[in-house]
Amino acid sequence: MLALVVTSLVLAGPSVNASGGRSRMARAAGAEIRPAPVVELARPRLALHPAVAALHQRGSITVTGMTGASAEVRLLGATTSAGKQLPWVRLRAVGRAWEGTLPRPALRGIYPVQLRVRRGSRVFQSRAWLYRVFQRGTASRPTFASPEGVVRWWVRFVRHRVAVALKRWPRPTFDLRDRRLHQLLVVAYRRAGDRRMSHRLGMFVTAVRDGFDGRWRLLEATVVP
Repeated sequence: MLALVVTSLVLAGPSVNASGGRSRMARAAGAEIRPAPVVELARPRLALHPAVAALHQRGSITVTGMTGASAEVRLLGATTSAGKQLPWVRLRAVGRAWEGTLPRPALRGIYPVQLRVRRGSRVFQSRAWLYRVFQRGTASRPTFASPEGVVRWWVRFVRHRVAVALKRWPRPTFDLRDRRLHQLLVVAYRRAGDRRMSHRLGMFVTAVRDGFDGRWRLLEATVVP
C-alpha cells in the first residue's frame, strides 16, 4: 500500500497580546498541535513476463508502488491438477520493487492477478491485471461477440462441418476459472448433406474472453469437459 502523508500541521497554540499575556480563547483551548490525517493511496503497478505463457511455462511478476514488510501474489481461479486453488506466493524485495515466480495453472485460460501485503490484509485487484495461459496462436484467432459465435466458427472453418445442436454446458467442479472470462459449450455437428444420426460428432469447446469487456475467441476443443 502506498501511503501519501500530508505533512502540514494544524497549530492551535496560545495567542499572545501586545503585553505578552494569553487571550481568553487560548487559555480555554490550551496549546495543541494536531497532525493532518494520513491519506492512503492504493496504486500498485505490475508487469508480467511473458505477456502470454504456454501451459506449464514459468512466468514472473514485478510489482512497484506497493510498500510493506512483505508482498504476495495469487492467480484467481488457477488450480492444481487435482482442482485445488493454487496458493498465494511470497514475493521478494528487489530495491523498491517486489519480484517473484507466478504459480503455474493446470488449465489454459485467463486469470485475474491478486496482490496483498500479507495474509488477512487488503487484496488488490484490477480488471486490467490478467495473466494469459494460451496455446501458441490463440491470441491471433478471430473474435466474436458471443461464445456461440466462437463455436459456430470452429465447426465451419476448423472442422469443415455443419453445426446441428449447440448449448452451454455446466463447468466441472474442478474448474475454478472465472465464468465471466470462460464459457464451456457442447456442440453436435455433421458433414454437409449427411443427416444420419449415427454420423453426428460432438465436441466440448471452451471460449475465452479477451478481458472483462472484451470479445470471445477459441481457447480449446476437447472430447471431454
